[in-house]
This record gives sequence, C-alpha cells and structure tokens, in this order.
Amino acid sequence: MGGQFSPSIYIISRRTKAIMTKDSAYYRSRISEIAQDRHSVHSPEQIIDHTCLLYGSTLEGRRESVKDLLKLNSKVPIPVIPDKGVYMLPTSSSKNKDNVWLSFYQIDYFEQRDDRTYVVFHDGTGLYVNTSEATFDMQYKRTSQLIAKLNRSLFFGNRPFLSTRF
Repeated sequence: MGGQFSPSIYIISRRTKAIMTKDSAYYRSRISEIAQDRHSVHSPEQIIDHTCLLYGSTLEGRRESVKDLLKLNSKVPIPVIPDKGVYMLPTSSSKNKDNVWLSFYQIDYFEQRDDRTYVVFHDGTGLYVNTSEATFDMQYKRTSQLIAKLNRSLFFGNRPFLSTRF
C-alpha cells in the first residue's frame, strides 16, 4: 500500500438502516444504524460493493443477477447479505444524489408527507426520502418479490412447483 493510510470501509450489517450520499468536502456518505449515525469517505455504492465482496459477489454481479431474475432495468434492490436477511433498496437511481439505500427489514412503515415519503424504522426513528409514496411502495414490493424468489427453495425445495388436480 505504499505506506499510505487507507481508511477502513464500513461493513453493512443487520444494524444498518440507511446509507445516503453526503455532500461535504470530505465525507461521501452518511450511514444510519440502530442507535448511531456514522460518516464515511466512501460512496454508498463503494460500501455496498465492499460488503457484497465479503459475502461472495460484487455489487455489479448482484445487480445483474437481480435484473435478470426480476426483469428490471433500473432501481434494482440488492441482496447484500441474503443469508442474514440484509437487502438494500434504492429510493431512486444510484446516480441521483437524493438516492438513499434502505435496509428492507429495518423498515416498519412509510407514508406520504407533502411531496416526500417518510420512512419509519423499527427502532422508532424516521427519515424523509425525496420520492413519492407510490414509487417507494414499488421499490418495497420489488424487494419483497426478490426475497420471495431467492427463498423459494426453503419452502418448496429445488423442484418446480407442481399443481395437483383433485
């Protein structure tokens, strides 16, 4: 590493609630966890990619897999640590500075407030995101669909679902 200090990259966990872009001279993201907030010099996508790599893939690899599985082109939810139930959903395009990555199982409910959506987490805290409730609901349902498809084999094994005639 040539003797240069490289700050460690945050690792997403089940305690992670949200990761958003931070517009500052030094920090590139703000991370909201249960009971605390952190800042990072890495972008949200770098943080997600790093955690995906620790669990066997890349952000791009997971994104392409989900695109194929759900027939999506944009705003793709990411199974960051599927074995631990960590799925991150974007509120808009990852190129949009207002995009927030939210952890699916941390979300208690959400509601429209003026022209934004207020997301309430299970710990009672909340966060405004710059998207409509309808758009957020679609992202939430896409993530639900992803979870169902990835966990189907737990309920039905690897065999195709066969209908039975009575």
